[in-house]
Amino acid sequence: MIDDIMKKLDVGLVIFTKNEEKTIGWLIDRVCNWIDKKDVFVVDGHSTDETALIVERKDICLFFDSKKGKGSAVQLALDKIEKDILVFMDSDGSHSPEEIPLLLEPFLIYKDVAMVVGSRFKGGSEEFHGSFHEVVRFIGNVVGTFLINLIWRAKLTDVQNGFRAVKRDIIRNLSLTENSFAIEQEMVMKCLKNKKKIVEVPSWELKRRYSNSHLIPSRMLPRFIVSFIKNIFF
Repeated sequence: MIDDIMKKLDVGLVIFTKNEEKTIGWLIDRVCNWIDKKDVFVVDGHSTDETALIVERKDICLFFDSKKGKGSAVQLALDKIEKDILVFMDSDGSHSPEEIPLLLEPFLIYKDVAMVVGSRFKGGSEEFHGSFHEVVRFIGNVVGTFLINLIWRAKLTDVQNGFRAVKRDIIRNLSLTENSFAIEQEMVMKCLKNKKKIVEVPSWELKRRYSNSHLIPSRMLPRFIVSFIKNIFF
């Protein structure tokens, strides 16, 4: 299935990293079972461990972001990686390479699709329950998705999952400005504002394999709220 998809689509897979030396090599090996090595790219947030060195040893194209956050890394990928479709995934082991074909298949079915998002509410998540931060993240996603659906009469279930595939030219022309983790929310809102088609597919989110997430929901909440308001009125 993936071979047929890759023959018909011009795809680049982008992995975002920051201090993920324990998982990045393992993930690259798994990803390369689905995507040719020359089509895999890593955008690193200036890791202080051996993440970047491992990427270079694997002979994977490596970029460094502007140190402003996840959003700036996404914008760099959109600017620098000249592929028709970009698949975005994290490097902590929470996203499964086996689901890459699910993200790509809608681009063959719907010619006008701008973005395909892996929905954890259609699939499942090991990260939406347990700790305080996980509960805050769950509630924030539910509330944000509800309001976005209400405003634009959409039927989305997960606006914040970073595991997604995008039509590069369309998303690049949306003039994204968010530098933080709120970039995923901004992409969804600007697609809806500009009447661009979004498709969701089921996705299962695993717990990150090591250490803690760089996203602290309680600290990021004000940024998500500001970004939400800004993208409604401007």
